[in-house]
Amino acid sequence: MESRTAEVPFRAGWEALIGVASRPERLFSTLPYRVEPIKSGEKTLVRLSFKRLFTKFEFEGVLEFTFNEPHATYIVKGPKGLLILSLAAHDGRLVARASADIPGERGLGRKLDFLAKNSALAVARMAESHHIVALRAFGSPRDFIIRSFTPSLLPHTVRYVRFNLGKRTFRITGENDRERFTVEVESDVVKRVEYESDSGSSITEVEKGILEVEEGDFGGIEARGEYVIRVTD
Repeated sequence: MESRTAEVPFRAGWEALIGVASRPERLFSTLPYRVEPIKSGEKTLVRLSFKRLFTKFEFEGVLEFTFNEPHATYIVKGPKGLLILSLAAHDGRLVARASADIPGERGLGRKLDFLAKNSALAVARMAESHHIVALRAFGSPRDFIIRSFTPSLLPHTVRYVRFNLGKRTFRITGENDRERFTVEVESDVVKRVEYESDSGSSITEVEKGILEVEEGDFGGIEARGEYVIRVTD
């Protein structure tokens, strides 16, 4: 069996990891490669594919997953062999290990390296953001209130909505009595942010991937206090 490992900074812990990993259908949709889960009776089939340089990787099988702190492990067993993705929350870092036993697959090491690196980044960012916002949000994924909103929550709110909605394109509107902001996301790219307040309005072109976007990308929005957040397609 061949394996590759990658790690990224992780400003959360096991509770945050399991909060997203325990819902694989939602988590898989946020990964920067195609993972399609299909229910078949009591089983879940998974189809995974991506293109890397001049090669293409495709794998299909039955999904199994186990959780044992600090690890969350997905196992896909298919006609071609075995594919395993293990995620672990350690002190200040998230470690992803991609392993496979797929006879005859060329360039398997490079493909596993791609899986490990991209999975580590996506899971870490989604787990951090979902954990931060879920503790503060009251309501449904499309219509909720955050009572102590601050500018630092903007990128986390975008990823929280992405995880819960399962859509790559959406629009977030946040309002209180005097201020309003709108964030437009298209194909997992934060396109632009509009902000209106008593002192005026502004538009910031962001053009940054949903996993990489940070507070500083939102043009200095000073959104604070209780905000009603609504999400539309």
